[in-house]
Amino acid sequence: MIGIDSPRGQAYALEGTIAATILLVAFLVAAQSALVAPATEDPDRATQFQLQQEIRDALVVADGEGDLSATVRSWHDDASTWAGDAESGESAFYGADRPPADGNGERTYSADAFAERSTLGAILEARFGDEDRSYNVEIVADGGNDGATLVDQGSPSAEAVTASYVVTLHENDRLTADGNRIELERAYEDQGYPIAPADDAGSVYALAEVRVTVW
Repeated sequence: MIGIDSPRGQAYALEGTIAATILLVAFLVAAQSALVAPATEDPDRATQFQLQQEIRDALVVADGEGDLSATVRSWHDDASTWAGDAESGESAFYGADRPPADGNGERTYSADAFAERSTLGAILEARFGDEDRSYNVEIVADGGNDGATLVDQGSPSAEAVTASYVVTLHENDRLTADGNRIELERAYEDQGYPIAPADDAGSVYALAEVRVTVW
């Protein structure tokens, strides 16, 4: 029997300690690699993150120029003044050139028409149009109960990325469409404006979330 105090016993003990240390280090390295790999080696996730950031940047730039609020308020009570296929008195966002796909919704913009009418549209088309990417632009308000679709290019794929920006509409704001610069509450009550006034919001008419989905 070899005693722990003998040279050979001490050598065995040292070898056991070194082996245990090596196993522990190997385990920690493997665990760290498992945690880091998805964030650093998944190209799809990195692409989606970059795409989402670009959408946010587009929304921020559009809002910074005051154009995002103007786009949300660009409502007109008679789409037949610019679209020959619209019925007289059919209200819609000004310049919307596509009739509703199901015949029941509001008119929407094509990508080209939205680019002509808004800074956001111009940025989206310049950035994503050349890459053959599709995108939808929606306005969501009142917890999702109110809103409208501005651009509808179909159903997003499973890899779609969404970003949004909240625009504050004030009670003294008016519509921005040519020939229809009335107050928002009157537009909601008389002309089908799709964003209802918020309850007890003081000087704020409503908060409108502009949501962009790209795929």
